[in-house]
Amino acid sequence: MDRINPILTPTENNEKHTKVVAYSRRKWLSKLLKTGNKKVIDAYEKYDRLCTENTENSGIMPKSGAVAPLRPLTIRELSKMSNAEIADYLNNYQETVIIGMPILAGRGLADTLAEYVEAEPQRFTDNPLPFESVRNLYQSSLLRGFLNAWKDKKTFDWAALLGFIHSILLSEHFWNEQYEDGFNYRNWVLSTAADLIVEGTKDDTHAFDTRLLPLTEEILLILVDNAQQSVSTLDNLPTDVLNSDRGRVFSAMVDYALRFARTSESEYTDCRWPYAIRADFTKRLDRSVEPSLEFSWTLGFHLPYLWYLDKEWVHLNINHIFPQRNEDHWQAAFSGYLLHPVVREEFYLLLKAHGHYRKALNTRFDDPEVLNGLVRHICTGWIEDSETLDDKASLIYQLIHSDDPNLLAGVVYFFSRRADNLSDKVKAKVIPAWRALFQVLSENMTVGAYQEVSCPLLGWLGLVDTINTEVLGWVKGSIEDIDKVPGYGMVLSRFIKALMKHAPKTSKVVGEIYLKIPQRIIWDLQVEADDIKETVRILYNEGHKDIADKICNRFGSAGVNFLRTVYEEHRR
Repeated sequence: MDRINPILTPTENNEKHTKVVAYSRRKWLSKLLKTGNKKVIDAYEKYDRLCTENTENSGIMPKSGAVAPLRPLTIRELSKMSNAEIADYLNNYQETVIIGMPILAGRGLADTLAEYVEAEPQRFTDNPLPFESVRNLYQSSLLRGFLNAWKDKKTFDWAALLGFIHSILLSEHFWNEQYEDGFNYRNWVLSTAADLIVEGTKDDTHAFDTRLLPLTEEILLILVDNAQQSVSTLDNLPTDVLNSDRGRVFSAMVDYALRFARTSESEYTDCRWPYAIRADFTKRLDRSVEPSLEFSWTLGFHLPYLWYLDKEWVHLNINHIFPQRNEDHWQAAFSGYLLHPVVREEFYLLLKAHGHYRKALNTRFDDPEVLNGLVRHICTGWIEDSETLDDKASLIYQLIHSDDPNLLAGVVYFFSRRADNLSDKVKAKVIPAWRALFQVLSENMTVGAYQEVSCPLLGWLGLVDTINTEVLGWVKGSIEDIDKVPGYGMVLSRFIKALMKHAPKTSKVVGEIYLKIPQRIIWDLQVEADDIKETVRILYNEGHKDIADKICNRFGSAGVNFLRTVYEEHRR
């Protein structure tokens, strides 16, 4: 606390900066209010005053273009009121609207309320009843405060909180409120309630009592019937779904079902999830009932969890989860599935059998992470011997012969990112993969997109134990295009390090490769001076003076002189 600057007063020259700093410090201090420390309280109130005074005329504009919201009360002033008095104040509060500015009436008060709830959540669960009739804006700020408090490992009465949420969802007042400022605060309540359920169920070491699960289920079924969909395109699906009201509700339903399964003592281990959630998800597999892309993406991304909950349900509904005749919903579901970090053989074989991977290879996904996921799945299937490169009908063969350089680049990346931890299974596939890739690339070497794949492929030189005649041919065939990809410096660095690794065993071959490096990029090799000098010394020491001299002369003629000392060392 003593490290906080005790002097922060606005001046004509620094008023905007002062208010920005004050807002940040007020938010930080709000988390310490419960300590009752006088310094904390005094400092909080000082920064609170700096945030709120003369806001209308301060000229401070957040990035959104809206004026900073007014803060009519401090947390200390709220703490002197009963819950009923706070609710009464919220209901009667009216804010002066600045002409020509966006309306943010009540937002500053809502923020203060959320910070107070976060600081002392139990005080509000002791008597939440008065807040059932306040505006949706303030109800959402209450829930936001509880959410932040739980994340901060604070405790409160979850039974009272869930009862409060259930009550407002059943009230006509909640559903009938109208908004004049363009914000649907009711949706904020629904999505924050879903977030609370996620936080209260996902971690068994920090979860609410299992006796509250039936009430939670009732809340979720109301939420899913009312949360609005907001994702209408396939662009930026992961972020859009995770930030959408409906997507957050579906995630909460999955987390709730998993918590139910982990804590229920049942002899039925094949079907672990609650009947009502299972029935609801089954109903929504009909996309005329559930048209939201949020649902489809959730199904795909959470497929491993759904498998754990009910393997038979997944088997029976696999083509409804991924509806091939409904392109947008299939892409949403399969994109979510491909983004899951775990590749499991049972899913791979099931989806392969139903033609979903084959369809994916013929689909142009816009998200590069989805493409990388598709490549990761198929390459993993090949490494685990579920695919064979000699079979033209296999997925790995079709991947490499897909006529899509983006997929080929994905294969290069799949192996390159494992360079530091190359298992024997993966290492055994490097040469066959390189052979197949080089064949395809050599047929398209004049096409820019394929040249951009050929360049990173040179980095694979570090993945092989020996540079045999075949590997040497691949390297010589690709090296002319080494600078044909933007930002090729990283590949060049890996390539030089790989050559140094092979120099002790096959120094002459390494020297031959150096002589094939395009003269135009020698200037760029200065950053790798130490590795190159070490490699050239090995060439001299192994008796390949002619090759080493030629390398030194090539560098010198390009105006790069760091090899001069090595050259002169071996004039004797």
